[in-house]
Amino acid sequence: MVDVKNIRLGAPIEYDYLGIKRRMDLILPIVSIGGKHLDVGCGNGAQTLKFLKYVDSCVAIDVEENRLNIFKQKLRELGLNNCEVKQMDATNLEFKDETFDIITHIETLEHVPDQEKVLDEMYRVLKKDGLLILSVPNKWWIFETHGATLPLLPWNRVPFFSWMPKKIHDEYACARIYTKKEIVNLLKSHKFNVVATDYLMPPLDKVTNKNIRKFFRFILFRLEKTSFRFFGVSIFTFSRKN
Repeated sequence: MVDVKNIRLGAPIEYDYLGIKRRMDLILPIVSIGGKHLDVGCGNGAQTLKFLKYVDSCVAIDVEENRLNIFKQKLRELGLNNCEVKQMDATNLEFKDETFDIITHIETLEHVPDQEKVLDEMYRVLKKDGLLILSVPNKWWIFETHGATLPLLPWNRVPFFSWMPKKIHDEYACARIYTKKEIVNLLKSHKFNVVATDYLMPPLDKVTNKNIRKFFRFILFRLEKTSFRFFGVSIFTFSRKN
């Protein structure tokens, strides 16, 4: 299988990002309260923080030390002590088998060098019947959300580039991209039982003009999720360990 040649690390989201709330609105009806949580690819912890009042304990990992330091400072400021922050490679999780009740891997799989190994490791450390919450960029969204190193084009978020054939896309893209069928089949091939999938509506936080952002949020993107694949910026999946 052809894979992206120039994969780059993703940028952490802002703490007031609307997408965080939209994700949690999808997650909370499915998540059981309590248990031990692992966040793989936590970045600055903007999303992780929202889980802490719903779980007994959390371990948050990332490969970028400076982002973890920002997260640690945020935890100190908020007086939260139920989250352990560690620098760790997701292809070699330093935990015993069946340690966690819930694992989150939000907008990260597309950036890892070896997605097969990461999925194997998350399956290994997840408890039986534990829940994996994973989201990835949707191929059918109009923009390539992670950009591409296209020749002669300084603006790297070219509309419809994500719709190109995989071989062309992966030659220039900075991250992987997935259809719903692809991510579901990938999870199934790693023994996960996929119980739900949704397309997440774009929060439009990157639109700098406030009036334009407000207009499109109200007219087209008011809801958290959609069944129309062209309106979904991400594919959200919920899977159980068999």
